[in-house]
Amino acid sequence: MSAEDRLPRVKHADRPREGEKILWKTGADLNNGWLGRHGNLYLTDERIVFVPTPLDHLLRAKRREIPRDSLDIVERWPLSAGHVPPGAKRPRLYLYSGGVKYQFIVGDLDGWIDILEVVYTKAHAKDPSVRVPEFRREGINNPLMDVV
Repeated sequence: MSAEDRLPRVKHADRPREGEKILWKTGADLNNGWLGRHGNLYLTDERIVFVPTPLDHLLRAKRREIPRDSLDIVERWPLSAGHVPPGAKRPRLYLYSGGVKYQFIVGDLDGWIDILEVVYTKAHAKDPSVRVPEFRREGINNPLMDVV
């Protein structure tokens, strides 16, 4: 396991806060190393938040957050939807932030990447100081970008 695969030892992140606008939410698994945690993944107007299920919380899973301004790379693994991952692994959403790679398994992988791309592009159009992360995937055109 590389250093970027290790999650930092931090306190629990807050659940989505009152007044924080939830833009997208789905069930997700957070996998880092051999351990996987089940829960919900939220995209809010301020951050991306993973909230484990109550059972996983009892098993010491932590709520994790990635501030929206710290996201460096959004990557689809495998890069192409037509490529079958080795070892029958499910495709994953990799989010890189501050030297850490967060690995999520979500039901609508390309939907998550599409919405992240739209949210960051719209935020940058309103305020050019907003940094847009690098998006890595192949063979998929985001139809939502046609309306941005």
